[in-house]
Amino acid sequence: MTRPIGRRASPAVCTADCIADSAGGITFDITDAARPGATLVLRRRADAVGTHGGGDDEVRLPLTGPATASGAGPARLRAVLPSTVELAEGHWDIFTGTSGDQPVRPGIRDVRALIDRVPGTGPVAARVPYPTADGRLALRTWLRAPHAEAGTVRCAPAGMSVEGVLYGAELGEHARAEARLHGGDRTHRVAVTGRGGVFAFTLPYGPLAEEPGGPGGEGRRWDLWLLPAPDTAGIRISRILDDIWDKRAIHVYPAHAVPAHGTDGRLAAPGYTHDNDFCVRLDPAPAPVPTP
Repeated sequence: MTRPIGRRASPAVCTADCIADSAGGITFDITDAARPGATLVLRRRADAVGTHGGGDDEVRLPLTGPATASGAGPARLRAVLPSTVELAEGHWDIFTGTSGDQPVRPGIRDVRALIDRVPGTGPVAARVPYPTADGRLALRTWLRAPHAEAGTVRCAPAGMSVEGVLYGAELGEHARAEARLHGGDRTHRVAVTGRGGVFAFTLPYGPLAEEPGGPGGEGRRWDLWLLPAPDTAGIRISRILDDIWDKRAIHVYPAHAVPAHGTDGRLAAPGYTHDNDFCVRLDPAPAPVPTP
């Protein structure tokens, strides 16, 4: 159970406590919104259009109540987002009011049921309520079909080993994991072991470090994909079946120095993008400190 951390004041006029369930549904208990005709509005940000999934960019949920017994505290209304309502992938801002233009502050977020979720059949949908930088409530959603969930990652000086679970597909013969250079056309493939939905692979850092860096010697990012069979499309390897909406500063793995031809070497470290997609970052190694 988490509470929002301190942030600057927000023009929001009401607060929502959130309870997530393991099926993907979310219950919102709203304070200071007990007005006739009020609704809870979920509106997908414009910069999310074009990501996974389709459907509407606005969902309206009726507010009913009260959610608490009389005399138990401030008047509260309740809105329920069932797991059966499909939300396209992206960031959804949350509003209320009769015109759906009043932002909502985050209250208590009980997201314990999202930890180590096991999705049912069909597309894998994940939803995590979170506080925005300006103190408003939002919802991060993913919709993947099929989906490759990253699990245990073991880091060694020469490379990393990854275990995971594949949903919506099965491994075939000659399954491969593929590292794709972000913003480029280079790829590196390694063999995948496993059976059914469980997969594992080891990716050496050496071949990735040999690729040239970005402009001005900047680092490069390699995105990780799973190819269940040679003739199938790649499936992005991600980690979305938990309660963390942005893993970049949470799941931090060790970086190891890797020799690279013609350079001082590179630092290789697995990690996640802002979309919680799995990747490997290759950054220039720091220059050695001269000996006095």
